[in-house]
Amino acid sequence: MDALRVAAIGRTGRGDYGHAIDELWRGLPGVELVAIADESPEGLAKAVARNGLDAAKPGVAFTDWRKMLAEAKPDVVAICMRQLDCHAEMAIAAAEAGAKGVFMEKPFVRTLAEADAVIDACRKAGTKLSLAFVNRHSPSYLAARDLIEQGRIGTVVELRGRGKEDRRGGGEDLWVLGCHVLDMMVDLGGSPAWCMASVTQGGRPITKADAVAGPEELGLIAGDAVSAMFGLADGPTGYFASMREAGAKQPNFGLTVVGTKGAIHIRPDFVPHAYLREAPLWRVDKDYPWKPIGPEGLDSPLPETDVDRSAERAGWGRRAAVDLIDAILEDREPETGMYAGRTTVEMTAAVFASAVTGAKVTLPLGQRTNPLAP
Repeated sequence: MDALRVAAIGRTGRGDYGHAIDELWRGLPGVELVAIADESPEGLAKAVARNGLDAAKPGVAFTDWRKMLAEAKPDVVAICMRQLDCHAEMAIAAAEAGAKGVFMEKPFVRTLAEADAVIDACRKAGTKLSLAFVNRHSPSYLAARDLIEQGRIGTVVELRGRGKEDRRGGGEDLWVLGCHVLDMMVDLGGSPAWCMASVTQGGRPITKADAVAGPEELGLIAGDAVSAMFGLADGPTGYFASMREAGAKQPNFGLTVVGTKGAIHIRPDFVPHAYLREAPLWRVDKDYPWKPIGPEGLDSPLPETDVDRSAERAGWGRRAAVDLIDAILEDREPETGMYAGRTTVEMTAAVFASAVTGAKVTLPLGQRTNPLAP
């Protein structure tokens, strides 16, 4: 079988090439990066050079991504920019152009209506779509999930997640970084059935009048503090919280899976990536250590202290790309596919819907537009 032809779309200065998604494909079996599009000539030249392509060769470098789709006819389209205003449009266009697969930077899209439209287009065309929720492709995460499924921490009763809680804390943190946490929460706890949430601004509950256009084309967001609770299909309750400028640098970003016999904590983008505590969190009468979970589980050797976290994360990204390729060949849904992406968008929308109504909301939501819209 011929190698799948990959084309990447970046947008220098307007979302760029989030987490070097254009560079994930080099050296992967069964694929070849053949074209790049970027509306910035300077950014395009840099992207072409760093990927070892020949800018002088026809059909390699494009300033118009639609022209690239038409002329390069890629099998896989990598949508690299962080900004969301173009995600749905590009994914739908890629599917309609005949792409077999789409790999997209997170977050997915701005609204449930956009998510529905992307999914409809991909289903109609038979296109597989995968999101860069790369933490779920970490070998240590998979080992941690195995421990949970084996009952090592007993019955899971809670999953507690927090954002980075820096200057983006609150609504922006929920959108930009919370999607990683919510995606893992659903993978480990089951689909969300309901949500109750409080979102505040300066200590008072938000209203629609507090909504502002978020950075990176997120759409309308609000609040400098979020506290949300989700009912999950497998039985536990999920929690997500974020407070602006919480005072800690990164250690609070992650997900803690709380069981009746122990707990597992996952630190996104870090190595070690996960830890096991072999006692319930409420047992404080003894010192129970948090044991690192490595790629092979608890028996893995400890990583070097100077481990390159960016390189590790890039490795997880390549595993996500390989999963998309396998999904195309096997005709299955990718592990972090479009339905997983829509679920994170729905959970985010549910937080704001519950906050502005002051009521518990059930999922799936009937409202497919932004709950903060007038």
